[in-house]
Amino acid sequence: MKELTADQFYIVEPLLIDEGSVEVRAVIEGMNEGRVFVDQVHDPASAIVWLGNMDGIFVIGEERNPLFTTKIRECIDMVIGPAAIAAGVHEAEVLSYHPNWDLVLDDVFGDRTSEKWEQFIYRYPANSSKSIECPEGFRIVPVEKALVQASPFSRSLIEEKIYTFWSSEEDFFENGLGICVMKGSEVASICITGFRAGNVHAVDIKTYKAFKKRGLGTIAAKAFVKECLAHDGVPYWDCSADNVPSVRTAEKAGFLLQGIYRGIAFEFEPKRVFRVNTRQQ
Repeated sequence: MKELTADQFYIVEPLLIDEGSVEVRAVIEGMNEGRVFVDQVHDPASAIVWLGNMDGIFVIGEERNPLFTTKIRECIDMVIGPAAIAAGVHEAEVLSYHPNWDLVLDDVFGDRTSEKWEQFIYRYPANSSKSIECPEGFRIVPVEKALVQASPFSRSLIEEKIYTFWSSEEDFFENGLGICVMKGSEVASICITGFRAGNVHAVDIKTYKAFKKRGLGTIAAKAFVKECLAHDGVPYWDCSADNVPSVRTAEKAGFLLQGIYRGIAFEFEPKRVFRVNTRQQ
């Protein structure tokens, strides 16, 4: 298994498919940070894409590839594992880029106690947007203005959301979009571009605890969609099937289910990671 440098990511573009996760494409195109590992640098057939600032680990390309599949565990345990644990992430989330990977991942990680789930991919109908009615006392504010109007605490929440996905505020404002629903100087709900590939904006949304169950997430999502379409963007929504609030918000905002893929989760092997770290000291 070989790790690519950022200027080599383009060599795995032939492994991408239109129906695949936008997050993977965003990393490959260099829009969002991440790490890429391949079976071979010259004409790779399979690859691992780790969403660097997140914990998702996608396997893409040819699944019937022993040269690659026999090395997946080693790469995740001995390379990704130490870096993830150092960043405070102790569980691997490995995701199928296409359905043919499902059985392969079961075979590779079948001996580990793991959680399995389905991810839903939603896309938005072209040239369509829902009407937006904000409850009394609330208003819709672009993220850039919200940072100015927000209290210090709310400003920190907005910044935290941005830095979860982007290297800087400048990077976000250059490449992403964002909407806040605010009450006074407090942010109630925020919806921003988490990942971007081409003109496709993957939604990341959060409604804060004190403002939940008021429909504000749906309002933020609709406002984001409107802003996205105004910039000739394509809204994209990805969430786990059992995340009922996110599923409901996506559907209320007008998104349509377009695809399903699967993920498995398990803890990194700390003893093995410890041995790796010890050898590296």
